[in-house]
Amino acid sequence: MPSQPARVAYIAGYGRSGTTILDIALGQHGAVLGGGEITSLTRHVWRHNEYCACGKPTRDCSFWSAVCQEWSAGSDSSLMSEYCALQTEFEGLSVLVKVLSGMGLGKHFAAYALHTERLINAMLSCSGKQVIVDSSKLPGRAMALAQIPGIDMRVIHMVRDGRGVAWSLLKPYERDAKSGLQKEIRPKSVFRTALRWSVVNLAVEYLSRKLGPEKVMRVRYEDFASDPVAVMQQIGAFLELDLHQIGSSLRNGEPIGPGHQVAGNRLRMNGSVALTKDESWRARMPVGQQVSFERFGGWMLRRYGYL
Repeated sequence: MPSQPARVAYIAGYGRSGTTILDIALGQHGAVLGGGEITSLTRHVWRHNEYCACGKPTRDCSFWSAVCQEWSAGSDSSLMSEYCALQTEFEGLSVLVKVLSGMGLGKHFAAYALHTERLINAMLSCSGKQVIVDSSKLPGRAMALAQIPGIDMRVIHMVRDGRGVAWSLLKPYERDAKSGLQKEIRPKSVFRTALRWSVVNLAVEYLSRKLGPEKVMRVRYEDFASDPVAVMQQIGAFLELDLHQIGSSLRNGEPIGPGHQVAGNRLRMNGSVALTKDESWRARMPVGQQVSFERFGGWMLRRYGYL
């Protein structure tokens, strides 16, 4: 194992909050690999040969093929399924409870830590980069990574107005594997989104308390989309990277190219993307649905300055 801890910039939060575009933006830096939702690589991406953002199925992607070959060297064919089981055990919200309550993580955590550290280091080795962006979003995974001594992790808590999230999740999508939709997406109720949006963001806040302010920063999607120069400068100071030029490119509407992100928003499959502020929900979301979200999630909206 390398003598220096592997550097990971972990983007936590709820879906449809701008995590994929931030992942792609950070990946424009020469020292950074935007990996997408890395938790999904071993859960289903590799198994189902889903598409990488480079446009190739994962097993045909030169980068991910090299990563998985290096990661699995010396192991038997059951590594992927065994690791997936360990992810189920240690990347859920229950790990937050265990850590915050002082409970032990159990005898299997050592294996999870070893395989996770080896996977991250394989990504660094094959990419030649210094920092991995993991936009898996799961607060439980972030807490698990934070318990691994060989990983130096900083967390970016990405928040978006929950009404915008709910409006986005009300739309159904047909399965289209090549465009990044691996399964049919059915509309989610406003109540379901309000509940889950509140719980996940609250879980990230508990994570923040455990890790401390020097390890976690919060970014609102709306601020990122409105003033990417200022936000990228703040993130750059947090990650000790010069992100000014990337922020300027985003502000000027210049397209940026995805790299090797796996899973995440389907926009990663576009050859290039530009940062635009999507607040269509304000005009198009029925008032009754907005009020329903506010009834269940209003206290969290106020917490983040949305009400």
